[in-house]
Amino acid sequence: MTESRGEEQSRSTGQVCDPVFMLAPPRSYSTVSLAMLAGHPQLYGFPEMLLFTAPTVGEILKGAGRRADAAWVKFGNVGIARAVAEIHEGSQSPVAVERAMDWLRAHGDWESVALMNHLLRLVHPKTGLEKSPDTVRSEDALSTCLQAYPTARYLHLTRHPVSTVQSMRKHWAAFFPPEMSPQVRTNMCLMSWYACHLRIVKALLKLPADQWMRVRAEDLLRAPRVWLPSLLDWLSLGHDNLTIQLMTRTEKWPFARYHEAAQGGGDFSFMRDPALRPVAAPSPELISPSWEITDEVRRRIVVLARYLDY
Repeated sequence: MTESRGEEQSRSTGQVCDPVFMLAPPRSYSTVSLAMLAGHPQLYGFPEMLLFTAPTVGEILKGAGRRADAAWVKFGNVGIARAVAEIHEGSQSPVAVERAMDWLRAHGDWESVALMNHLLRLVHPKTGLEKSPDTVRSEDALSTCLQAYPTARYLHLTRHPVSTVQSMRKHWAAFFPPEMSPQVRTNMCLMSWYACHLRIVKALLKLPADQWMRVRAEDLLRAPRVWLPSLLDWLSLGHDNLTIQLMTRTEKWPFARYHEAAQGGGDFSFMRDPALRPVAAPSPELISPSWEITDEVRRRIVVLARYLDY
């Protein structure tokens, strides 16, 4: 892929650390998990920026690659505006966010990767940490991420299929057509869990083993003092008891709460109350009794869930 002028400038005007990408389907506790990791003094956690859903900044702002109405596209663009406002100005005030949107529109011809490099350069020497569920919802988006950052680290965050589907059903309720039956809604959520995780698994198998790590979100959130040290060791980042304690203060993440002009960029449930809370242990049952699925679908869900250590 030929570099755009913006990407060339971004790479030539400062250092960039290899980023870390958290790969996870929607409703995987990824926002709170990222907020926790972002508490490390050498990591910079971005909000959801959807950078790999379209080739250019302008196309991202128009919602290319996302099947949604205008209101949802506008909501999806908030994360990228918050990131630019915070990094450029150290503020997410209404005026700062609007200036960020103006800046993004003015740089609409930049390739999406150029914007990512621009932000990585500005947060250097910290390492950028990004997660957007939309990155794993299509082959094109995930391939773009992997090809643009072949030496990045990739953290595969998982969540139990039953609790994921329950969360999807609850939080996506307003977006399902009213005529859609409950069972069809459940099946759509289940297939989203399955397709996204399978896509991630296949992609990561092509990378060197030390370049990626898989962790169950339930384990990380239930016992952060057990799991954070191994995660930080994998990232070659130092840690001590005080560092781990600070990382559990997820409400301290700069993007942890919605602002007056910044209603987006992550899970709205977490952002209403961003303090770290324990989550339920994964159920030993991999299939909900209420699911009306074929034996073949059941088999595939069980095989993948067990592969993910459930």
